[in-house]
Amino acid sequence: MIGKITKGSEFAGCVSYVLREDKARLLASEGVSGTPEEMAEQFELQTLLNDKVKNTVGHISLSFSPEDGDRLRNDDRLMVKIAYEYMEKMGIRNTQFIIARHTDRNHPHCHIVFNRVDNNGKTISDKNDRYRNEKVCKALTEKYGLYMADGKEHVNTERLRPHDRAKYDIYEALKQELPKATSWEQLREALHKQGIMTEFKYSRTGDKIDGVKFFASEANKFERIKGKHVFSGSKIDRKFSFANIEKRLERNKKFKEKYQQTQHTYEPHRPMAAPRPQAAPIQREEPKPRHEESSIESVASGIGGLFTPSGYDATAAQEAAFAVEQQRLKKKKKRGRRI
Repeated sequence: MIGKITKGSEFAGCVSYVLREDKARLLASEGVSGTPEEMAEQFELQTLLNDKVKNTVGHISLSFSPEDGDRLRNDDRLMVKIAYEYMEKMGIRNTQFIIARHTDRNHPHCHIVFNRVDNNGKTISDKNDRYRNEKVCKALTEKYGLYMADGKEHVNTERLRPHDRAKYDIYEALKQELPKATSWEQLREALHKQGIMTEFKYSRTGDKIDGVKFFASEANKFERIKGKHVFSGSKIDRKFSFANIEKRLERNKKFKEKYQQTQHTYEPHRPMAAPRPQAAPIQREEPKPRHEESSIESVASGIGGLFTPSGYDATAAQEAAFAVEQQRLKKKKKRGRRI
């Protein structure tokens, strides 16, 4: 949903345009009635309540996306509801108005004509109305689930005025060339090929750039913008302000450097795995020959034979010693008894 605001000083022409029989259908009105001519007269009479207001005519067109066509094409009640809520949020209250629907375009849209002199003779303020209009349209679009489109989508360039046409052409050129540029030099050169010149705006001290302007050169093949219109980057679109373009160029540069580095280090074949370290071999003690074992045993037996008497019986000797000890103990007991 997009709202376009215009103001004027005569109701006759505006009401006649909005209520043309071949393309219009009156949906709602307040404070006026009858033919378009009679309505215009009633509007004019109320303006006499306040002769300080110069532009007494308020005209707003509310346009909806073609994607909302199926929903709004035959639903006048929903369109009137949205228009009423739009006027309330914009502060258009207690005054004369008409709401008419036009059917001469592919996208649904309606027109609101209202008196900027209200029923009490007070002025309906237009302060910051374009900013408030944008905010209200966005809020209503979200509230009613309408199609949220880029503000420059589906633009009918043939119906644009020269000034708006020039702005749109520069917008399209920036949208096309900025993603491919990594520096101001590249961007300016690409735009120059399309007949668009770039000019920097410097600070008062002259040592810092704080803005950028775009305009068509004399060599531009588009005669409609030939050297006549100049736009600052932020007026083209907020994303094309000097600061935002600077950030985008820096981001493009980093991305390109990272991509090139990745391409440089890339190897088409998978590198072979490094050989695994081998464990140290286990040292095993070699078995000794059988003849060495027999020789050791023979030596040990020979040594033992030097200290062991031949024919010595260890068991018999132990029994004899035990018997002697028993006899000694018996004699000792007898002595004790005598005492």
